[in-house]
Amino acid sequence: MTILSPPGRRRAAQTGPWLVLAAMTLAYAVTFSWLAVVRHLAFQSHAFDLGNMDQAVWATLHGMPLRFTDMQVGPAVLTNRLAIHVEPILLPISLLYLIHSGPETLLVLQALVVATGAVPAYLLAREALGSRWLSLVFPTAYLLHPSLQNALLDDFHAVTMSAAFLLWAMYFLWVDRPAAFVIMGVLAAATKEEVALLVGLLGLVYLMRRPALGAAVFAGGVLWCLLSLLVITPHFNPGGHSPYLQRYAYLGHGVGGVLAGIVLHPPLVFQTLLSRPRLLYLDMLLDPVGFVPLLGLPVLLLAAPTLALNTLSADPTMYSGFYQYSAEIVPYLIVAAVFGVAAASRLAARRGQEGVTRVVLAGLALVAGVAATINLGFTPVSAGYVVPSVGVHQRLEQKLIGLIPSDAVVSAADEIEPHLSDRRTVYLLPTVHPSNGPVAEFIAFDASIPSRPVRPGVFRATFQWALRHGYGVRAARDGIVVLQRGSHTRRLPPDFYSFVFSRGSRITPLQEKTGHLRLIGVTLHPGYGWINAARPAIEVESYWRVSGRLSPAESVQFAVSRVYTDRRPPAPPAGFIGDSPTLTWLPMNRWPRHRTVRVASLSLLPPVTRPGRVDVYIRLSCTAEGFRSASCPSFARPIRVGTVTVRAPG
Repeated sequence: MTILSPPGRRRAAQTGPWLVLAAMTLAYAVTFSWLAVVRHLAFQSHAFDLGNMDQAVWATLHGMPLRFTDMQVGPAVLTNRLAIHVEPILLPISLLYLIHSGPETLLVLQALVVATGAVPAYLLAREALGSRWLSLVFPTAYLLHPSLQNALLDDFHAVTMSAAFLLWAMYFLWVDRPAAFVIMGVLAAATKEEVALLVGLLGLVYLMRRPALGAAVFAGGVLWCLLSLLVITPHFNPGGHSPYLQRYAYLGHGVGGVLAGIVLHPPLVFQTLLSRPRLLYLDMLLDPVGFVPLLGLPVLLLAAPTLALNTLSADPTMYSGFYQYSAEIVPYLIVAAVFGVAAASRLAARRGQEGVTRVVLAGLALVAGVAATINLGFTPVSAGYVVPSVGVHQRLEQKLIGLIPSDAVVSAADEIEPHLSDRRTVYLLPTVHPSNGPVAEFIAFDASIPSRPVRPGVFRATFQWALRHGYGVRAARDGIVVLQRGSHTRRLPPDFYSFVFSRGSRITPLQEKTGHLRLIGVTLHPGYGWINAARPAIEVESYWRVSGRLSPAESVQFAVSRVYTDRRPPAPPAGFIGDSPTLTWLPMNRWPRHRTVRVASLSLLPPVTRPGRVDVYIRLSCTAEGFRSASCPSFARPIRVGTVTVRAPG
């Protein structure tokens, strides 16, 4: 006799998973939209690649397809996104600027599109495993992967959206819906040139079912990638090739030279692929899914083009496991995990262990995903992740740059540029007057913080140059400066230096004294005392009091020791760094007496490839122009001000 489930229970079993899927997809989209927009409003976004993406989309809507002007090459600036990447999806995206024009549109769109990838991940798992509830593990693993989370919070990149498009394409391939597969494949290929190769390899899979379509997709993907690399980008780039080819210059010059280098120098290629940083990169990809994708290795190999691009690159960001570079690999990890579990379950069915195997492997992927998002993720529940906030300084910054007219030519610092990029011409400092563009009418920067890709001294030099070439101070407060061409104000107001005298929280008191200078305390960031691959930076705020005249040769410097496990290194490190916004704008011989002066370090980045500890040091250097002044006092030794734990794979 067959016992049937009550109708209500059957409906719950059918609709329940969909309600859970819808809830977590919506929550993910809302959370990462919010985090990305708040990060931007807190001036933590960058010219690369939110500012130039925003300018390209804004310009497209205003009749200048894909125009951007914030990347200098030689004496000129590039004027079209096609000079570096081929991303035609930006063309239809520009229509969204009719609703809201600004970077916020791109950030929200990116989060919404990526979140929808949870749906095909669920559908694929349900088709392959036949279990509605168990299949929820795989969209969850997709949403929890730290690489994808970081890509969503590292500005906007069209290629990040390919994660969802590729998942949809693989689902439609599985259920044999060719029209939908082609649409999603085209959308994926439109996000960046190399994604077309991934779509082309999916066409090879389709050969077994629809030979004509599969061959057409494969040929189309390969041809579009080659057309982008060999024709489109060289046409728009004055150098005749993508500037990013320099990341593979050790293999050869140009696309052909790099490919030839891979074939002709296999020992070099294998040495690179098997280096510890590259192996740790593979660990970063696989660990958040419990290494279950290895059971579906044939699917994982379909991502080989992007894996090769990342692991062979000389740029560490590409094989860090973060930024946008791994977003297109994540869908292959998820689908490989799905089919790996399905294959293992079929093998286990011979011993009557199919159900147990499926639950154990899916559970492993789920537990690994939760652990990864807690330890390395970018959510409010992730260890060490701090939700960005907009404070008094950021509101003041928004007010001051609001003085710049919307149609003015501007040169801005990295973190300010995305707030001024809805215009025809905006440069990234230190570019002020390229050979192929008009001179900037306004210059804007925040001297109180480090700003990539330039060091604090570059802003100071630009400021001095600007005063000699017809610019004056339009507004300046708390380190924020707006210069205007034609203004006659040459001096910075006292309010500009307020950032030098600000006090932080959680100051560790110290009483180290030499001559007229006393180190009274430090604040060490991160305050929780550890760093890892997701949060690798250490920053130091030091607080000083002056009781007499100091030498202009004196300078505060910072350093971290090498990573150690048991015994502390017997000697302080040698590589001290003296750059600091305070020292750049207010040298020590100009420090006022009996006031507390704050000197902050630039980011100190010890290697995070091995677990252990690093010590943080401060010293007072008196070296100037290669000699030591006899009248300049100095600490007899560097001072260790803290120890930070390095959390890394063992």
